[in-house]
Amino acid sequence: MGRHVATVSEALDEVISSVDRLRTTLGRKKTKQVTMSEEKTIIRATCLAWFNNHRPLLSGLAGETLFQSVDRIFQDFLESSERATSRARYKDALKILKSDVVRLRSQAILLSNDTLFSNSVVPKPDFSILISDSGMLRILNRRWGETLRCIDAKAFLAAIVMMGALLEALLLARINRMPDKTPLFKSHCAPKDKSGKPKPLQEWTLNNYIDVSHELGWIRKAARDVGVVLRDYRNFIHPEKEFTHGITLEENDARIFWAIFTQLAEQIINS
Repeated sequence: MGRHVATVSEALDEVISSVDRLRTTLGRKKTKQVTMSEEKTIIRATCLAWFNNHRPLLSGLAGETLFQSVDRIFQDFLESSERATSRARYKDALKILKSDVVRLRSQAILLSNDTLFSNSVVPKPDFSILISDSGMLRILNRRWGETLRCIDAKAFLAAIVMMGALLEALLLARINRMPDKTPLFKSHCAPKDKSGKPKPLQEWTLNNYIDVSHELGWIRKAARDVGVVLRDYRNFIHPEKEFTHGITLEENDARIFWAIFTQLAEQIINS
């Protein structure tokens, strides 16, 4: 099962990347219709990659509404590539497609790990196991409470942004607890500069923290996967990203991510 989950997640990551590449390609030209054979060839290649490579790996999701929506859009693109089609139509559809695939990836990961990530109420973790500074403890405890109030107030994007910030703070606290940080910078996932040297911690991103913490055994593979999903949603704090990707966060999203975050927090604290 573990390998299947990884394959599904990786397949959907590739789909997201292919959608982004297609959006970039179609965004280079300003003509109202897509008529160039080169562009049409790229559209067809993207669709065929879905049908021939990605779709077979995702057969377990075929009954999901999001999967069916993605399938319909790729089918429409394949048919539209045989004629001159409005560039604006592709642009609008790609926005929906990106949103659906991102949500489908979240859904696939969570469905595959339903015994690991439950949506039940959990007690607040004991941050003092990881952090001794009283000022930082007050901040984390306050933000835990604020995140819950955001969910109750239906401020779902704000709640998810708070979770991402809390996750980053906990990972950094775990790093700071290391008496010898050599293994951190020797990690294969540690970000490198152009010369190949590890970047200083202040230049690391949440994605770097998540990947390295998994490599060092602080969080499990399933936790790493859903941590990446949480990171993706946190990025929608930027209005342009939310608008471009057409993502709308709902209560179920926030409560699912809360369950994810609490499990991640426990794993980090107890590592």
